[in-house]
Amino acid sequence: MSSCQSTGGMTSTPTLAPVRSEDPAWAHARAVPGARNNTECLYCNKIIRGGGITRLKHHLAGIPGDVEACKNVSEDVKWQMKELLNEMKKSKEKRRRIRSEIGGDIDLTSDDIDDRNSMEGQSQLSKGKGKSKESGTGESVGGLSRFFAPRTTPGAQPSIKSSMCSNEMIVKAKMAVARWWYDANLPFNAAQSKFYQPAIDAMTAIGPGFKGPSLYELRGNLLKMAVNESVDTSGLRKDAETLFNIFDEVVQEIGAENLVQFITDNDASYKAAGKKLQQKYGSFYWSPCAAHCIDLMLENFSDPRYFPLIDDTIKKAKKITKFIYNHGWVLALMRKYFTKGHDLCRPAVTRFATNFLSIQCLLLFKKELRQMFTCDKWIASNHSKSSIGKEIAEIILEDKEFWVQCQFIVKVSEPLVRVLRLVDGDEKPAMGYLYDAMERAKENIKARCNNKVILFSPFTRIIDSR
Repeated sequence: MSSCQSTGGMTSTPTLAPVRSEDPAWAHARAVPGARNNTECLYCNKIIRGGGITRLKHHLAGIPGDVEACKNVSEDVKWQMKELLNEMKKSKEKRRRIRSEIGGDIDLTSDDIDDRNSMEGQSQLSKGKGKSKESGTGESVGGLSRFFAPRTTPGAQPSIKSSMCSNEMIVKAKMAVARWWYDANLPFNAAQSKFYQPAIDAMTAIGPGFKGPSLYELRGNLLKMAVNESVDTSGLRKDAETLFNIFDEVVQEIGAENLVQFITDNDASYKAAGKKLQQKYGSFYWSPCAAHCIDLMLENFSDPRYFPLIDDTIKKAKKITKFIYNHGWVLALMRKYFTKGHDLCRPAVTRFATNFLSIQCLLLFKKELRQMFTCDKWIASNHSKSSIGKEIAEIILEDKEFWVQCQFIVKVSEPLVRVLRLVDGDEKPAMGYLYDAMERAKENIKARCNNKVILFSPFTRIIDSR
């Protein structure tokens, strides 16, 4: 439910629009208690008896003949209602033209559709929020209909509306589908798809006036929604057996014959479940996620057990960026006078890649940061006198080991970060190119360490182990 304020001098608005109505006109009327088909204009308090949303629009638009024009409505609202009426007129003409092309007029006219929608909106106005799930058809597909067989299922009880349809109307509806089928050059066996009848059921549940998805919706968001499904596992154990059962259901739904590769996280339980799945079917390969593998490599690069200096440097870098970004004045000073609008934090695909990219940025703006923490504005500010401000300034200005470690970290991490960008790009490389990229990254790390085994071997061993 929504509420708004009148531009014509009104002070308050009660609950206005029907819960399920999307027509903007309902924002300018309230329900009349005890008269479910009547509405009251919010601007002149005139009671509009019957006629639904169309009469209300004529009243607000100031169109004479059907109902008395509202004298208190603003020009903006009046113009909006006229535009809505014009769109409704064009929509009626388009529906009539389409029906005539399909093969004659269908018994349910456009006026009937508008009146039915108006009555549904009025019903929602009078019933209120508590009954919103019981009226209208827009929610039926995902609501109670989940617990009943579709009307087209053999043995299912037909709806009253479908029972009253004549054989001629059924033939016309099928002919409309057939003409689209032939025009789109669809194969005839597509009618055997398990999604064919549910699609028709969903459209008939909405009723007349439903507009199918556009070209851009089909190849955009709808395509992503169709292929990207998720399973809520928050209450489940993430052991290999549980994951295997979840993965197995997905394979059975898609069909093992349609799979070439199954990619999962690189965690031990995921690896076990993936390998078990591959052994069961044998028609596709399981592979760990390349991005996750590289992220684990970067995580090992900063493991305090093996690389305490790198871990300490990353913690100091985080402290610097956290201080700057948690204080608006310091951040504005940096952006305006020193980095020319550039940031120190660069979000990346993974958490550990972000840490290494942030160190790259600190190293890139080392000169500018040192200038900022010695400028007059910083010295005169209260931040320079705080304990944390003094600590950050000391790291940037006096901690030479910090900057030396930053340079070394960038040397050994940048080749891997480049491969991560390649993996996460719009054009995914083939596995052969990925292996070649990893080999090149290892050689690059060796060269950056001047081919000194004591320097590069700890990092190349991590890459080989993953």
